[in-house]
Amino acid sequence: MHNPDVAHSHSPEQWTIEADQAGQRLDRYLVSRLEDVSRTQVQQLISNGLILVNGHAVKPGYALRAQDTLQLLRTTPVATPTTVQPRALPLDIVYEDEYVLVINKAAGMVVHPAPGHYEDTLVNALLARYPELRTSESDLRPGIVHRLDRDTTGLLIVAKDVRTQAALVEQMKRHEIVKRYLALVEGTVALEKGSIDAPIGRDPRHRQQMTITTVDSRDAVTHFRVLNRYAHHTLLLLQLETGRTHQIRVHLQAIGHPVVGDPMYGSGRVRPGLVIQRQFLHAYQLAFAHPIIGRELELEAPLPPDLQSVLANETLL
Repeated sequence: MHNPDVAHSHSPEQWTIEADQAGQRLDRYLVSRLEDVSRTQVQQLISNGLILVNGHAVKPGYALRAQDTLQLLRTTPVATPTTVQPRALPLDIVYEDEYVLVINKAAGMVVHPAPGHYEDTLVNALLARYPELRTSESDLRPGIVHRLDRDTTGLLIVAKDVRTQAALVEQMKRHEIVKRYLALVEGTVALEKGSIDAPIGRDPRHRQQMTITTVDSRDAVTHFRVLNRYAHHTLLLLQLETGRTHQIRVHLQAIGHPVVGDPMYGSGRVRPGLVIQRQFLHAYQLAFAHPIIGRELELEAPLPPDLQSVLANETLL
């Protein structure tokens, strides 16, 4: 069902292409910039002349050049669904009882409905399998306790009822849920372990991005430990003390070691022979006290095959 009061989008957004971003297809670049919009929708926007390069309409496959100016003209009304429709999509369930689910989220899956993703999210899949999760027609995030970025894989907690959800959200606020990630980052990280303590807020120039700032920001702390050093990259085990949007990706960019393959915060440089379609970031381990039965849960999801194959081609130092 769609809301008849369609929302009109924001004023135009602009980007200037840096030298290390040149050569990318226009549609792929825009998918990385507009995180909640699918490639098909980006291609439709380009075809409709709503994305201009240097003031002109171009084809989706246009190869970007350094200093190109991109302008997004969001002039079409966007209808916002007011309810989420169940949709049978595959789910990898790592743990389940009558109160809690832990999912190993696939790459490319958005957690909850957002612009451009109203039918292919984790919530759509959950409602198809667990219709009892829906407690009100207008709740677009039933059962959701925390989220992972679209192209980040790994462990995600879902509550099966409102009481469990509230308890888990409280645990998250008190930093009682242990979340560890694996990330392959650019360059050689010199320290064996360390912590990044830097507040994160929305980037005023790029609305879809986060940045380190003291303006309208929230505290953010990420701990890291080196697992392996390779010729061009370092494999890190990271533990989040806080859970801000894009926290790991922003913090690692800030210390000069962005996540390999990150289209938004990475350098855009990929070494010859490296095949990676997304950021190398995986929610690897979860540990928390079950809020209802009190049992300690410790769960782990191995690296998915696409990231394993990246490591298989790395050369250890």
